[in-house]
Amino acid sequence: MSLSQPTTAAAASGPLAGGPTLLGIGAAKAGTTWLAEVLGAHPQVFVHPQKELNALLYRDLDSRIDEYRAYFDGAEDTPVRCDFSVRYLNADLAPAAASRLAPNAKLLMLLRNPVDQVQSHYWHLRRQNFHQVDPVLDPPDIFGALDRYPELILEPALYAKHLDRWLAHFPRERLMLIDNRDLRARPNETLAEICDFLGVDRFDFSTALGQTSTTDARGGVQPRGGVLGRLFPKLYVGISRGPYRWFKTAFGVERADGLKRLLRLRQVSEKVFFKPGYPALDAADRRRLYDRFAADIDRLEALAPFVSSWRPQ
Repeated sequence: MSLSQPTTAAAASGPLAGGPTLLGIGAAKAGTTWLAEVLGAHPQVFVHPQKELNALLYRDLDSRIDEYRAYFDGAEDTPVRCDFSVRYLNADLAPAAASRLAPNAKLLMLLRNPVDQVQSHYWHLRRQNFHQVDPVLDPPDIFGALDRYPELILEPALYAKHLDRWLAHFPRERLMLIDNRDLRARPNETLAEICDFLGVDRFDFSTALGQTSTTDARGGVQPRGGVLGRLFPKLYVGISRGPYRWFKTAFGVERADGLKRLLRLRQVSEKVFFKPGYPALDAADRRRLYDRFAADIDRLEALAPFVSSWRPQ
């Protein structure tokens, strides 16, 4: 029985010609950035440089359909056209919008032990001020954040719950679930399996693999503390809600994100205000986190038996 009913999109436009044929729906902090970069080297696969298009989240998607179509301009004849947007996994509108605009698309999802996923995502969101309008000057610890910001941190790690909603719109055979550990341990074999799933020729990804790392493309960081640690939330909110928002409104999301990549704003800010890595969780805290996801993991095992190895020994 379905745990949640899909939300029907507001308008009734049909399939988007030349749009996506592959949706990478998650999970956050599971290696999707790395996978998108490597898959983009395949001559039969198109991945937009922006990667996180997020168009299927728009409540006014039908009035912005040309904006979404433009991401795939020039790639209409490419067999596989990708939209990797990890926020799709737990978004209410995304499954129905996807089945309406890309009814024949395939779904690809990387799975990561939710304990590790939540830890990584927590520190990622700390850097992004938990997406809050006002600076979070006294940020909660990881357990407090799960309770204060459940939609941001808890929900994206409830994989089975959200796959239930996606599978109400897409047949199981069009969904591929991948253990993100396989990308680290056997990248060539895993990429070959993905090519088979996509129906494209197997490809020698050695050059692309040599240019990327199977470690998290957005390596974990933690605030430096002191004056810099207190200053960054204010600076982040000031820029994201000021100049960046103005530029995005004036010139569009694609150009705004392109400028952000060109200026390397994330890399510069991390170098100044953060330090590499984040504190390890001890066994008790890992168990405490696991208990938040145990029931969801039990359900997920029917779709992906390898998740049984996530259980504490």
